[in-house]
Amino acid sequence: MKKLLSIALLSTLGFSANLLKPYFSYIDYSNESIKDKAYNGGIYFNYFKTPFKLEADFANLNISYKDNTPDYNENDVTLVGNYFFENFKVKLGIRNMFIEQDNNSNSYDKVLFGGVLYSKNLDYNMGVDYYYSDYDNFHVNQITPHFGVYCGDYNSYMGSFYMSINLNFIYLSRKVVTNKDRYVNADLSLTNYQGPWATTLSTSLGKSAYKVANGGFVVYNLGEEYHYTFGADVSYKINRQSSVKIGYSRSRFEENDKKAYSNVYKASFAYNF
Repeated sequence: MKKLLSIALLSTLGFSANLLKPYFSYIDYSNESIKDKAYNGGIYFNYFKTPFKLEADFANLNISYKDNTPDYNENDVTLVGNYFFENFKVKLGIRNMFIEQDNNSNSYDKVLFGGVLYSKNLDYNMGVDYYYSDYDNFHVNQITPHFGVYCGDYNSYMGSFYMSINLNFIYLSRKVVTNKDRYVNADLSLTNYQGPWATTLSTSLGKSAYKVANGGFVVYNLGEEYHYTFGADVSYKINRQSSVKIGYSRSRFEENDKKAYSNVYKASFAYNF
């Protein structure tokens, strides 16, 4: 059990075994939004051989609208290289976004990023990430310091916990969303590990636009101003190699001067080898 716990907790720092994870999500928008619904699916893969870890993610996002606006289709390819030494991890990555609408290839956007992480056994970790998002007529700089801490006893009735906080400082080269070009946003999460179960509660507080999240694997590039997000995920370890996860999140955002909501329903399967 202690070995399984170590693998589970270290995976939050990028020390997981080789992993293959297909995932899918359905997004439902409120009546105030011009969007109707969206589907997002893909496959994530990592290969770890000391001292290197390579990550790749291939995803597709399709959004349909309530009016006659053509569907929005986006194909994403994210590649990340990690290098581990002593208690440190450094990473470099790129997210490529190929966008099509009305059957025309309209644009190619990208996010370049890097970061450094220091971890102290299974006690705590801290680091900072930098993201440079390059769009057609503007760019975005984002600096994200982050901190995580472990507590509790995995073998106790309450299990063990991992708490993390990310602070996102976002700087747009020009005011393309509202009259603001600077944002400060915080992501907080709490995960409980108990037996084969892992439960995560998360929230994002403070306004943001064109934010990069989840270590570069999530990009909010549609021009909305997000106000807050809250959600929950539950995963179950089927055996030493396989696990399943389901989740839900709800976000409030501003679109065309109207406040709207989105509900995201998520599911994934992970296989370690």
